[in-house]
Amino acid sequence: MALLFWFRKSETIPDAGQIQMRLTYNAERAELGSTHIDCKKSQWDQPNQCFKGKSVWAQEQNAKLAKLTKRVDALVENLERDGHELTAALIKNFFALQHRAAKAGGPTAGIVHRRTIFPFNELAQLHQESQSKRHKLGKITQATLDIQANYAANIADYFAHHRRDKLPATSLNDDFMEHLEMHLADVEEFGGGHIEKHLKFVKQVMKWSLAKGYISKNPLAEYVVEAYDEQPDITHLSIDELQRLIDFDFQALADEGRISALSVPALKEERDAFAFNCFTGMHHCDYTSKTYTIEIDEAGDHWLTGKRRKTGKEFFMKLLEPAVAIFQRYGSDLANLPVKSNQKRNDTLKFIALYVELPYNLSTKIARKTFADLALNEMLIAADDVATMLGLTSTKRLKHYVRPRRQRLSKLLVSWQQLSKVA
Repeated sequence: MALLFWFRKSETIPDAGQIQMRLTYNAERAELGSTHIDCKKSQWDQPNQCFKGKSVWAQEQNAKLAKLTKRVDALVENLERDGHELTAALIKNFFALQHRAAKAGGPTAGIVHRRTIFPFNELAQLHQESQSKRHKLGKITQATLDIQANYAANIADYFAHHRRDKLPATSLNDDFMEHLEMHLADVEEFGGGHIEKHLKFVKQVMKWSLAKGYISKNPLAEYVVEAYDEQPDITHLSIDELQRLIDFDFQALADEGRISALSVPALKEERDAFAFNCFTGMHHCDYTSKTYTIEIDEAGDHWLTGKRRKTGKEFFMKLLEPAVAIFQRYGSDLANLPVKSNQKRNDTLKFIALYVELPYNLSTKIARKTFADLALNEMLIAADDVATMLGLTSTKRLKHYVRPRRQRLSKLLVSWQQLSKVA
């Protein structure tokens, strides 16, 4: 093992910088970070690994470097004594743990023993911190970060429910994964696809923890998460049903005394929001964020353009007449389009489906799937283009929104007479 100190120049101040630490263990390198010692390049003696001169300041800084060297040496000795399979990454991570504990005012003694008793929840928290840094660098979206946090919270609930919070992560096995799977199905009542994502998240955290040196072995490395063979829910409105919804008169219900007159505006607004998204295919979070734009081209057509919050993928489409009418109804101003929380929208949609006599439990997702069906099966738009308009990263996810219907194939498949004429 070797510990190297080196000068890293400042990006803003000429001839100034900080001293950094680099560890080499069995030819593997790891940056331990800054010593937080500021200096000029002329003050640093790289070959001799010390500060020049005999001033009080230079002696104090050299003493700090000696103390850091002793810390690393002691850490490595303790890890070797405890029988750990050392790597530069492992040493780096425990050095960071010691630094974090010291900064927080907690004890650092015994920190090297924590590797064998890391519970999964703690690894998941460390993984989330790492993912937060990746988000700040623009490598993952906020939506991805939120989804992973949700997975971690659900799994933490499992551990708490079964009082297994302190279970070492290295003791997890196939039986644990099967037990977690049953819990998510029976207690949380999650669907198969959602359960599958939770299990894959566990594997992801364990793989990451091994790579970072928090654990010396990954007992789930060979565990295979089986895909659930379930038919995706592609519930959508037909053209007739959508038109009936658009034309429905809620005021007539109030006049008949079936609903309160005070509820009419809210029902109309939610109907408009739902119908608007049946023609745009926007996800609820993208619609409510209102970061998209609507522009009118030279031909007078309205075009909606935005970027999916979840995938960062651009989407755009031409608005058909009903969507344009809704947009104009609110003063052709995006700020005026009605917005509610997803839960409140879905609650209101249940009543709307009842009043309009639609045989579905309407939700914001059904609006997105209705758009997908209109585009693919009614307008015969190519699957690649439908995926683009939905803001999907590929057509692979399109199966969760729509499937080709016989009507589409009937329109596309020409007769032999037509083919023979072309020939």
